[in-house]
Amino acid sequence: MVRDMTKGSPPRLILAFALPMLAGSILQQFYNLVDSIVVSWGVGVNAFASIGCTSSMNFFVIGFITGLTQGFSILISQYFGAKNMEGMRKSISMSVCLSAVSVVVVSLAAALSSEGILTLMQTPDIYMEDAVLYSRIVYGCVGCLVFYNMTSSILRAVGDSRNPLIAIILSTVMNIGLDLLFVMVFHWGVAGAAIATAISQVMAMCYNLVVMRRLEILRLSRTDFRLDFAMMRKMLVMGIPMAFQNSVTALGVMILQGVVNSLGALYSAAYAAGCRVVNIIQQPNATFGMAMTTFSGQNLGAGKLDRIRKGVMRCIGINLIICTGLCLCMIFFSKPIAGLIVGFGETEIIQEASNYMVFLSLFLWVLGLLWPYRSALQGMGRTVMPMLSGGLELAIRISLVLTLPLFMGFWGVMTAEVSAWAGATIMLVIDYYLVIHKLKHTANLNQGLLKKQKAPERVPVTASEHS
Repeated sequence: MVRDMTKGSPPRLILAFALPMLAGSILQQFYNLVDSIVVSWGVGVNAFASIGCTSSMNFFVIGFITGLTQGFSILISQYFGAKNMEGMRKSISMSVCLSAVSVVVVSLAAALSSEGILTLMQTPDIYMEDAVLYSRIVYGCVGCLVFYNMTSSILRAVGDSRNPLIAIILSTVMNIGLDLLFVMVFHWGVAGAAIATAISQVMAMCYNLVVMRRLEILRLSRTDFRLDFAMMRKMLVMGIPMAFQNSVTALGVMILQGVVNSLGALYSAAYAAGCRVVNIIQQPNATFGMAMTTFSGQNLGAGKLDRIRKGVMRCIGINLIICTGLCLCMIFFSKPIAGLIVGFGETEIIQEASNYMVFLSLFLWVLGLLWPYRSALQGMGRTVMPMLSGGLELAIRISLVLTLPLFMGFWGVMTAEVSAWAGATIMLVIDYYLVIHKLKHTANLNQGLLKKQKAPERVPVTASEHS
């Protein structure tokens, strides 16, 4: 269902758009959790920890390509908001071309360098063989994930968050079934979990493509695929900063993972379990924030800055309410959840994983601010400053994670993480209000000119062009 977010109540639109996305994000994290549980119970806790050791490296590689596709979708949503369907279809076709090239280059480089990176991260020897095998399969199949995310981003850019949810529901059911088959029945170990995920992502991508073919405004012709280097350059200007933002954040997490690995196998396993749960409870903040990318992109294309400001504040309010509830859940239920993941006999791992879950949940509200401001800036085409905020996050995380654990141990790792969130948030809040002020001032000066422009000739104006 296509949704025009330039009209109607911002809170209702954000909720209606974000809730299916949230369900999809949680399901996506859920089948990652199922992978872990099946491997942990079917193969052993060492195999589970091996997969956990690859998570930050996977985020570095996959996050880079996914950031590109998310950046490409910003222009799509802006053209949709400006009612320029021809420009929108052209931007979709160019995003397909650029994504295909990036997948080939990045996945090949990642597969060849995975063992060396895992060694640099001080991955314990008992985990290394399975970690290398799992990562190489993931990178070999990374195109499945990227094109699923790309097709989902296209649908969301035009306001359809329901069909990507259906795709992920079907994918999750298939992934769980294949996990049980490949790991428990065929005994393929960590390779079975990786293959199951890849196959389920192909199915989700195919569903999205069928939906896109049924929507007339998204039907592409051969002429749409004629290379438009000016548009490709504009998309790369938006996509590359988002890609680097993801990778810079992931680099900090990789260094953090290396410090955790240096503390010993116990903390590697506890960190892997804790991250699986923390990744899930972060999804509401991330998803409602990501809804602001589409909301702000469409409304910038329509020239409605006041709606962007109102939407951001409503989104923050929703996030803070959810953060409170999730924090209480972690305080009371973190130990049973950790036991379910690693096995209830692993008492030391459970205790450390529980500490990690509770501590980070106490500071979820920081992410409740970070995501709406970051995504609103990105939706307005302001992608460089979120990238720079990722650099600040990296600097804080590295400086603290290399010092605090020396006298705080595992608690130092946790403190470094939340401190990095806080630093990036402060930077984004300041930049957001500066950008809104500049755009408002420019809109007032050119109000008469904007009224004379005809919608079919209208080209979206990004915040970066006012900076």
